[in-house]
Amino acid sequence: MSNADKIKAALNRIKEGLATINTDEDWISFLRFQSLFYQYSFGNTIMIFLQNPEATYVMGYKAWNKLGRYVRKGSKGLAILAPCVKKIEVFKEPENKSEYHDQEGEKETKKVLSGFRIAYVYDIADTDGSDEMLPVLVKGLSGNSESEREIFIRLMKVISKEFIVQEITGTASKGSYNLETGIITVRSDLEYLQRIKTLLHETAHAYDFKMNPEEDIPRNRRELIAESVAMVVSMRLGLDTSSYSLSYIQSWLKNKEELKIIADTVQKVSYKIINMLAESEDSAFSNLKESED
Repeated sequence: MSNADKIKAALNRIKEGLATINTDEDWISFLRFQSLFYQYSFGNTIMIFLQNPEATYVMGYKAWNKLGRYVRKGSKGLAILAPCVKKIEVFKEPENKSEYHDQEGEKETKKVLSGFRIAYVYDIADTDGSDEMLPVLVKGLSGNSESEREIFIRLMKVISKEFIVQEITGTASKGSYNLETGIITVRSDLEYLQRIKTLLHETAHAYDFKMNPEEDIPRNRRELIAESVAMVVSMRLGLDTSSYSLSYIQSWLKNKEELKIIADTVQKVSYKIINMLAESEDSAFSNLKESED
């Protein structure tokens, strides 16, 4: 089979995967899986899920070797789509585009996407070797209120570097994101687990509006994106908000097809937030980031 045929088959597999999301329960199940593979595109996550729904941590053959682990002989790789990038030279735009000068044009090198190829990754269950260099993912942070309080305080500190975050009282809503001021609010009388989920929900709104400022996106889709992202990031932190998130998603869901429409945005916004936490100076979140192939 040629590379073009393999890519076509992969795209068909993604389409088939989308077809399996027929209920909000299916969506919640997929979000749980997405939380394990936040750094992969929605399409590649679907491909991994269809090939091995039990997968928990995947890397390429050479990447496993660098971590002191080795893929067992006979293990079947999981096909994903890897981008092909090439370098091109383009004219560098002047800093002040309103002024024109008699000078030679400067060029700069940029990387552009030229296509895709099929690559293979392997689940940790198909490897043997040392555990010493494995990334330690942040798990088990749920528990007593003191533990959840600490997570909330740390989240507030990190997110406040990117957005204005305020705790407020005297409001019926659990939280809000003001599109005009860019201020995120969270009700201070909520339990800490709810505050964590609400803070992530409103942060997801902030990033969603930054990435997708179009005014014609329906309110219910914005809410579905925000709650789905909040659940993915919460699970990445070891917190299960699915019981609340399911009812919230159901309340805003008009058509099951909408879940397929928002899937790519959910992945991108989740990645943005998890990456922000992972790259912060807070040691509690530093292990969230996984090494890439």
